[in-house]
Amino acid sequence: EGDFAKRPDAKWAPGERANVIKRDDNLHPEGEFTKRPDGTWAPGERANVIRRDDNLRPEGDFSKRPDQKWAPGERANIVRRDDNLHPEGEFQKRPDGTWAPGERANVIKRDDNLRPEGEFHKRPDQTWAPGERANIVRRDDNLQPEGEFQKRPDGTWAPGERASVVKRDDNLRPEGDFHKRPDQTWAPGERANIVRRDDNLHPEGDFTKRPDGQWAPGERANIIKHGDNLRPEGDFHKRPDQKWSPGERANIVKRDDNLHPEGEFSKRPDGKWAPGERASVVKRDDNLQPEGEFYKRPDSIWSPGQRADIVKRDDNLHPEGEFTRRPDGKWVAGERAEVIIRSDNLKTEGQFYQRQDQTWAPGERAPIIRRDDNLQPEGEFSKRPDGKWAPGERATVVKRDDNLRPEGDFHSRPDTKWTPGERADIVKRDDNLHPEGEFTKRPDGTWAPG
Repeated sequence: EGDFAKRPDAKWAPGERANVIKRDDNLHPEGEFTKRPDGTWAPGERANVIRRDDNLRPEGDFSKRPDQKWAPGERANIVRRDDNLHPEGEFQKRPDGTWAPGERANVIKRDDNLRPEGEFHKRPDQTWAPGERANIVRRDDNLQPEGEFQKRPDGTWAPGERASVVKRDDNLRPEGDFHKRPDQTWAPGERANIVRRDDNLHPEGDFTKRPDGQWAPGERANIIKHGDNLRPEGDFHKRPDQKWSPGERANIVKRDDNLHPEGEFSKRPDGKWAPGERASVVKRDDNLQPEGEFYKRPDSIWSPGQRADIVKRDDNLHPEGEFTRRPDGKWVAGERAEVIIRSDNLKTEGQFYQRQDQTWAPGERAPIIRRDDNLQPEGEFSKRPDGKWAPGERATVVKRDDNLRPEGDFHSRPDTKWTPGERADIVKRDDNLHPEGEFTKRPDGTWAPG
């Protein structure tokens, strides 16, 4: 709501430069100080290449790699090892039948002691509006510009000179004619010929194809339950019904120690805080000067980019027959598939014992087992001498002197209330999507918890 307050126009000015604080030390320069000689910068000279002498001499002709075209390697012959595995009996294939999805298990809803209380308040109806942008808070500081501001000298900008390319001498010489890539238009590549390797696999007997019929899932293998000597004993107790309540907080145990404060406690001296001084900026001289005119970005309003043209490659795919689109009709939810429960050989035996009602109690502590050893105490056992305890002496605190002093007033953050920022406008792009048919909305009804 209201007008949009833009940032106020303000000219830029450099901040104040903090005073340089030079700490006292015991470093003293001795002798004369040699500064860098005046002169223009130039790259250093490249070190000479030192080639060591050896007694290696080339002999005979130098054979280069023979020119040849690439070809795939030959496939290794398949080696079939002999074994003593022989199939016995008949091979049972998948039974002919129609496929159907498995049945879905029934949903079991456990009882709990959660009950809704009071009235259910829905979200109030309101129209959307962007939030207000928070006001810009500019903090006060104690930075003031000092001295004159040196701007860039008047002159047109131009790019710097490009360094000369240094080309090293070598003994590589081109031989023969140089062939450039022939001009040609793009075309799909040719498919490589299929190379079929010879092997020693030969089909024997008749080839039996899948019988005509709809697919059906295979039967579930029987579950084999191996015998053991584990038997349930006693009654089965379920968790007692009880309401939730927060746990009790453990008592704080404070251990006794022999630490006692001695002497006076020195607190921080009273004084106002002030920020430290900023170090001086050191600007090095260089030989970069702008040349030519400086071009700024042209003023232009934003617009969506152009879409690249669609390039459709030629192929040999042709649609055949009629194209069947989705039939016109209202959408309805599909039917739920029936749940198919597979048979197994698991049978419950005996009576089912539920957990008996009981309150929680901590478990019993396992008995301590003391192992025998051959360690025997010898001589007398010296206990601590009787005497009152006294704290040890505290080390002296060493406080180093420095020349840091707070200066100026300390400004706290002004009290301001928080406000939400403004939301950017929503940009809706045009498209070619259009709804078809009727739109089925959610049935009218009041909401209730599950």
